Order: sequence, then C-alpha cells, then structure tokens
Amino acid sequence: MDTQLKTEKLDMSLSAVPEEKGIVHPLSHTIEEVTSYFIQQGFSVESGPDIENDFNNFTALNIPPNHPARQEHDTFYTEGYLSDAPAVLRTHTSPVQIRTMKTQKPPYRMIVTGRTFRSDYDATHTPMFHQMEGLVIDKGIHMGHLKRCLKDFFG
Repeated sequence: MDTQLKTEKLDMSLSAVPEEKGIVHPLSHTIEEVTSYFIQQGFSVESGPDIENDFNNFTALNIPPNHPARQEHDTFYTEGYLSDAPAVLRTHTSPVQIRTMKTQKPPYRMIVTGRTFRSDYDATHTPMFHQMEGLVIDKGIHMGHLKRCLKDFFG
C-alpha cells in the first residue's frame, strides 16, 4: 500500500467535477427554445392527447366529412370512440386549440407543440412528426402583430 501511494501521481489539471455525458436532443432543444421565447411574450403553453376524437380533430375545425384528410390513407383511425365520436391519432395540434377554447374564455394567447400522426410514409415523410402552432384571439389584433412577433423571434 505504501509503495502504491508513493508511486501513483494525481493529475491536478483534471476537473474535480465529472463532465456531463450526452446532450439534449436537437428536437427537444428546439421545442424548449421556441417555447421559452413565447412564454416570455406572454403566451401560455397548451397540450392535449395524442388520441383525439373526430369532432375535435376535424369537425370543430370546419373540415367537412368528405375532405381527403379524413380518409384512411391520410389518418390513423383507432378502434372505439371518444366522446361519442370516432377516435383518431391526431393529425395536427389544432384540436388542442378547440379543447382550450371549450374550457377557457378569451382572450387567447397560446402555443401548442406536440406529436402528430399521418398515414404517410416515404423518403420525405414519416408517420409521426412534431408540430408547433400559435393562436392569438383578442380585440385589436391584426396581422401586424403576427409580423412583429415573427420578426422578433427570427431577428
């Protein structure tokens, strides 16, 4: 033991704190960055389920019954019903807007991020992808507000 203590050397240039391994996934990082910006601008962050009812996913968004987006080649329908409507894997994050507007009163200033699903698969599309959207409803709001918000964000 004494010999080992006398012959071993410590590298004092090494950090006392072990370095962290790994990094945040680029997609998670982007979502965090965008969400943080919009929270600072007074937006709420809303979320909803991945499995949605047909009404919130299509009907409440004025997507008519014969619209191609409702066909099985575009949408994953599940077995069963939610709230007396066929259940689907949500095809966009807009149903979260419907859910929020049903439970809260205006004005609305929200962003929604989340997974979406479409029956689409080739070299440029995957069946699951992430989407982010924003919604502002208030008195006196116009396109200039959107333009300013986007210029500040991308500035």
